[in-house]
Amino acid sequence: MALVTEWWHRVKSAHSVWRLTRLYTVLLLAVVSILLVVLYQLSIGQMNRQQQLQMDNLIAQQTLLAEQLPPEQFSEQFELQAQSSRQYILSYQTKQQLIGRLSEVPTALSQCPSLTRFPIWLDQYDEIRLVSGCAHSTATGTLIIAVDDESLHELKAQFISASVMALLLAVLLGLLTGLIFSMRVLKRINSFNQVALRVESGELSARVTVSEQNDEYDHMALHINTMLSQLQHSFDTIAGITDAIAHDLRTPLGHLRQQIESELLDKQQHNLPTEPLQNMLNKLDEILFTFSAMLELTRLQQQQHDNSQQFKMVDLHDVIIDAVDLIEPLAEENQQVVSIKSVLALSIQGDATLLFRAIYNLLENATKYAGVNAAINVELTANGFIISDNGPGICDSEKDKVFQRLYRIEKSRQIAGFGLGLTLVQAIIQLHNGKIALHDNKPGLSVEVNF
Repeated sequence: MALVTEWWHRVKSAHSVWRLTRLYTVLLLAVVSILLVVLYQLSIGQMNRQQQLQMDNLIAQQTLLAEQLPPEQFSEQFELQAQSSRQYILSYQTKQQLIGRLSEVPTALSQCPSLTRFPIWLDQYDEIRLVSGCAHSTATGTLIIAVDDESLHELKAQFISASVMALLLAVLLGLLTGLIFSMRVLKRINSFNQVALRVESGELSARVTVSEQNDEYDHMALHINTMLSQLQHSFDTIAGITDAIAHDLRTPLGHLRQQIESELLDKQQHNLPTEPLQNMLNKLDEILFTFSAMLELTRLQQQQHDNSQQFKMVDLHDVIIDAVDLIEPLAEENQQVVSIKSVLALSIQGDATLLFRAIYNLLENATKYAGVNAAINVELTANGFIISDNGPGICDSEKDKVFQRLYRIEKSRQIAGFGLGLTLVQAIIQLHNGKIALHDNKPGLSVEVNF
């Protein structure tokens, strides 16, 4: 399960990197595209507009002359202008003749201002070239105007090729720089998430690494570390106060227990009623057990970073069998079935007594809260074990809270307990460099422990 979770986090991280890289690349492509469009409009587009404007002016001029001059005079001046014009190719077709530089009118020639490309022979280049032209109808005939724009078309083709290369380079640059940028950003963000997960699991000493860049992430890391230090100090203060109270009260309560036990023995010798004293003694034992558990919890939490503690190899399968054997009488009273599923043998470095207590506490919780006729399963995995049942389970909003000291779920307050069992289990597991997690068993609860 831990390997699947780690794989899933890596997949999500890779997906986030690709998503940020893709967004960065799209933005870079948009900027480059806008720059190319602006450059096109300021260069080739401006040349096209200027050429179209000149053609419109020339058409308007010849149309006006055709209306004002007699046909013979218009034909003479048009012939002179057509022969002298180097940029534009002019022709005028009437019912009688075709004057100008064209020997015939191209077929399917569009009406101005739409342009049609067609080939003609140009003496100045001594070759056939493609020109763009259109036809404009006047009162006496049809004006045909064309322009040699093959160089402009070549320039357009070169611009398009250069634009495609620029966009391809922008894609490569965007993917490369976006990938580097995304990985750096997500690496910093993941460091924050890892610290948050460690704090959620109870490791209040976890801190965010501060780099030497002194950027916004480092400023945020400093604030988070300060907040975590204050939070840890508050928890340590509260734990210290509760431990001090438990330690100071345990001695007088122990003396009180001795007095009650002595009084109980005296009444038993005189055949007097002892039920009130026995109830008092039971309640006092519960209080003393709670104080002892709180002090033991603090001792376990303080040992988490004690490198002097020496662990031995422990066969987890044997520890589970011993815990199940001890819990079976209690399970039989509740008509519950406890089963063990073990595929692999697993040995870890640890304290057999503490591990036994952790497993027994989990089994005891299952027998308490799973209900009558419940099925309790213990499965030894490659990295730890899983204890599951088919009882009512725990809602998601309570799964993290049940590891807090003295916290109890509202629906379980009628069952005997003090809210320290899972807290002790978590401390023991963390002492062995393990992790504990609660999952839905659908129905019931599944407690997964991985070392």
